[in-house]
Amino acid sequence: MINHSFKLLLAISLILATGNIFAENADGQNVNQVLSSADKALPMEVTVNGAKGGSWLFIERAGALYVQRDAFEEWRIVLDKDVQPIEFRGQKFWPLDAVNGYKAKINFANQSVDFLFSPKSFSAVRLAKETSKPLIISPVLPSVFFNYDLNYSTSYLKAAPRIEDLSALAELGFSNNLGVLTNSATGRNLTHSKALGADTEWVRLETTFTKDLPHSNRTLRLGDAATRSGMLGRNVYFGGIQFGTNFSLTPGYVTQPIPVLNGLSSAPSTVELYVNDVLRQVSEVPTGPFAIDNASILTGSGDARIVVRDLLGRETVIEQPFFTNSQLLAEGLNDWGIEAGSIRRDLGVTNATYGPEFVSGLWRRGMNDSITLEGRSAIGSELKLLQLGVTTALPFKLLGRAAVTTAHQKKLGNGSQWLLGIDYQDLYLGAALEAQGATESFRELGQEFENSPIKSQIAGNINYYSQNLGSLGFSFARIEQYNEPSVTTFSGNYSIQIGQNSYLNLTASEVRSDGETDRAIGLSLVIPFDNNVVAGAYANSAGDRNDLYATLAKNPDQDNNLGWRLLAGQQQNHGREEVGTFYHGRYGTVTTDVSNTRDQTAVRLGANGGIIAAGGGVFVTQRVNNSFALAEVKDYADIGVGIGNNIQTRTNTKGIALIPRLSAYQSNSIRLQANDLPVSAELNSIEKDVVPAWRSGVKVDFPVRSGRGALLKIHFDDNEAAPLGAIVSIENDSQEFYVGRRGQSFVTGLETENRITLTWKSLQCTIDVTLPPANEDEIPRLGPLLCKGVKR
Repeated sequence: MINHSFKLLLAISLILATGNIFAENADGQNVNQVLSSADKALPMEVTVNGAKGGSWLFIERAGALYVQRDAFEEWRIVLDKDVQPIEFRGQKFWPLDAVNGYKAKINFANQSVDFLFSPKSFSAVRLAKETSKPLIISPVLPSVFFNYDLNYSTSYLKAAPRIEDLSALAELGFSNNLGVLTNSATGRNLTHSKALGADTEWVRLETTFTKDLPHSNRTLRLGDAATRSGMLGRNVYFGGIQFGTNFSLTPGYVTQPIPVLNGLSSAPSTVELYVNDVLRQVSEVPTGPFAIDNASILTGSGDARIVVRDLLGRETVIEQPFFTNSQLLAEGLNDWGIEAGSIRRDLGVTNATYGPEFVSGLWRRGMNDSITLEGRSAIGSELKLLQLGVTTALPFKLLGRAAVTTAHQKKLGNGSQWLLGIDYQDLYLGAALEAQGATESFRELGQEFENSPIKSQIAGNINYYSQNLGSLGFSFARIEQYNEPSVTTFSGNYSIQIGQNSYLNLTASEVRSDGETDRAIGLSLVIPFDNNVVAGAYANSAGDRNDLYATLAKNPDQDNNLGWRLLAGQQQNHGREEVGTFYHGRYGTVTTDVSNTRDQTAVRLGANGGIIAAGGGVFVTQRVNNSFALAEVKDYADIGVGIGNNIQTRTNTKGIALIPRLSAYQSNSIRLQANDLPVSAELNSIEKDVVPAWRSGVKVDFPVRSGRGALLKIHFDDNEAAPLGAIVSIENDSQEFYVGRRGQSFVTGLETENRITLTWKSLQCTIDVTLPPANEDEIPRLGPLLCKGVKR
């Protein structure tokens, strides 16, 4: 852009110019030109389609207007690359009449020009969800955690000895900056009951080291893990190494394609977006094309309606259906994983039984927003396998899936497996149909060669939801096996809301196999009441087995940790009564259940929770399945601490509190309850944000400047109050306080005996201050205190 001084010099040409200019593009008519053989420089205020466009210098040549390219960019006007500029005093200017649909009205009296461009001449504006900045992970506090789950049961049988059992599930974990190491085990028959027919034993379950790389959305696991299966595979436990993408490390990250809704505004407008007739977003757009791309709104399928309302109140309505699915990947996005190790056998039965070694990998890529390709391969000492698959969006909001797997098993030779599926999902209607089969010699990774695959199976379902008439669903499946009879099942369900919160459910099913048919029908009514109390009535019939019973339960909530449940009626043709309690507290969960039938009475007791050792302390808490924080308000006991406004716990005698259940890789706001702090306690903030790693701890320090506060009145040698703005500080304390009106300064952090310093215009004086005995209800007022040697 030419600078203002140059504009001023060129503006002399305006003195000779009067009147108005009207111009249209070269394709239009009614061109009224100012006749002049010389170029004219016209600095003017610009309005573009009713919106202010800034001040620009124009060149008028032979009745046509020219302006520098910066103006087109600021106005968002698209110029063809082949348009040639003119030169004026060493500067390049581009013609406005090269823009289709261009009109201008120049007013020389106030040095302004009003432009009107076709909306299609503007570059598109994209209304997208703001990209959040990567979060900085908080330093990990080295910690040890232990989870336990104890279950005790005893059964009093009418015709047999009493059976007693105690079992346990335990997990030990270590976390630091390197990652998280966990080891779990289960213990059975810890009461040495002979009736169970087994000795007491402890069995190791899983031992795994996990290292997350959140900034690249990848995770490394060493030890016991499960393979990624793909469309046709199955999860297999193994011991070894696993590395691959993990998009859950970025909460809110959307991997599926996001539909883009397009519109056009002829003037600056307000855009309202309705998704399935619900207003979801209101935005402001300038003139021209626009596109709405918002990950939190446009997911699934449905109908979008865009209402464009300009400054004059004129409305334009645009309707557009959209479709996407979580099984699709966004264009260019890769999802992959590799594993290497030995297949784990008899998990939960033996400590460490590992089978054949293997290497496998899975790769998925979004080729475009409609097609996602998938490949999977596995190579082992007994098996070689290759799988190819595709997921694609089809017309009419359909999603298609197809995959084929070929494998060579050492003892069985070559085999194959295939899959075809199609899904439909709309706001009120959903349906799916899937068929798959395998040859008799096909085996998957981890599948014993003695176990035959399923020869073929086909399954389908359809569900319809009506806001007034409830929801109705039907499903069927037929499975044919090589060594077993085929099985065909049909089922249906209907659910409707009764009143404001009650629900009635009806289910029916039929199973056909080997010439036999089994039918079942069920009816249930659920009625919620106030205070989290829920009542239910259930009736089921399957062959000669009948159930008819009622339940009443109260669920624990934030205000009341105690819950209970009652059951009475008939199950399996026999009377049954049950009563149970559930306490979910700060230090864990305790459950009790008593049941009585015609043949036995059973008592069950359970307890689970966790213990954390971190920061030099040991804390009892609920199960440690999430991240946690240690908040320290040093030496301040009984201070409420929690997440946001939800106070969860209080500091101990050392001023430390454990806050459980933090969300990993998300910002968690740790907050103190300000009312619990004494008036003399000073903090920079009562709230701090932390971003913990997965199942790891963070330390949150709230430094408190302790001591007492007092209002000091200070005079100079002339017996007049110290001036406004003088600075007061305590010896050996960096905190500064200002003198206010009438020479008064409120100073905190004072002890019983203090030496303070007053500074004014590079001069200082020291004053000894002694506080009276503390009184919680009063703030001491001392003075006047004499500051010697400082002049005004």
